[in-house]
Amino acid sequence: MSQLNLANNLAVHGYDVVAYFDNTPKVGDPVLSVEHGGAVYYFANADNKQRFEANPAQFVPAYGGWCAYAMSEGKQFDIDPRSFKIVNGRLHLFYDGVGGRTIDFWNESEVDRIKKAEAVWQNN
Repeated sequence: MSQLNLANNLAVHGYDVVAYFDNTPKVGDPVLSVEHGGAVYYFANADNKQRFEANPAQFVPAYGGWCAYAMSEGKQFDIDPRSFKIVNGRLHLFYDGVGGRTIDFWNESEVDRIKKAEAVWQNN
């Protein structure tokens, strides 16, 4: 499994990972970018960029930015950056497309899904 879900080293399809924590996903600006852990993150504003730089671990998405539900199934799927949930202070991203909204499947048994996804990720 790949550690990070990246296209051209870009994390979360260019969305601002800090904005998710304000419940307002936004596309970031390439001018406001930070490299962290092999990925480039874009930010919608300078404040969000500074918040990330102060504590990147708080904002980096769970499971390398792969779909959390798919990870709980032992798979890696790309995400729809508008499909997300903050769980226990961590950003979880989900696939939304053919086959349905995986966040809905996740919500049916979230505690179990977290345990499964964590086990898969740790053994990755």
